[in-house]
Amino acid sequence: MKTLRCIVLEDEEPAQNLIKNYLSRISSIELLQVFDNALEASNFLTHQTVDLIITDISMPHLSGLDFIRMLSPSPHVIIMTAHADYALESYDLDVIDYLKKPISFDRFKKSIEKVERLYSATNNEDSHNSSDTMVYVKEGSKMIKVNFNEIIYVEGLRDYIKIITDNERPIITHITMKKMVEILPPQSFMRVHKSYIIATDKISAIDGSNSLIELKNNVMIPMGQNYKETLMSKIKPIN
Repeated sequence: MKTLRCIVLEDEEPAQNLIKNYLSRISSIELLQVFDNALEASNFLTHQTVDLIITDISMPHLSGLDFIRMLSPSPHVIIMTAHADYALESYDLDVIDYLKKPISFDRFKKSIEKVERLYSATNNEDSHNSSDTMVYVKEGSKMIKVNFNEIIYVEGLRDYIKIITDNERPIITHITMKKMVEILPPQSFMRVHKSYIIATDKISAIDGSNSLIELKNNVMIPMGQNYKETLMSKIKPIN
């Protein structure tokens, strides 16, 4: 597995030193830089790509959660904080793990291993091969086959997703939106809103003024502002 590029956002020096020490003991992670505020980290990401962000929540100028919301697309994120109050909110942002300070090395290493597993599963050379045309998902006691070319859109429902296909019945399964983005072939699908992934070949029209996307069967999907530029660059309108 390749070395994962990482940045850390933490404004307290003891915590900075602890995380740097932990990361120095894990050979699969390359620590690029430690930031004491999210604005500097944001500027850094305009000219650098990273695989992993480890961030505190309580930060000067811009909170860790607000920083994560700005990222598009978002790398893997681990949150470390002294507060338990933001756990649910953070998981809505598809973070990989939520570490409550003080953090032991064993607990920290488990989070890194989780990132490594996700990265390996979604970035191996066969992960988005053109021969991958379907996936099985669990719904209740059944494993249901979902053909990628039949998917119209996917809607996020907190810890679940709803898959709408050409068939009449939606499929509801226990997968996060972030995981579904990683499973679907990027040449055919894209996330257009915090709660929606669409099949790009099912787009009928785009209403930029009202931030709506019309899909097959006259389905209207909201378009998130953070995703609008990426969508427009992908469809390449001629005027």
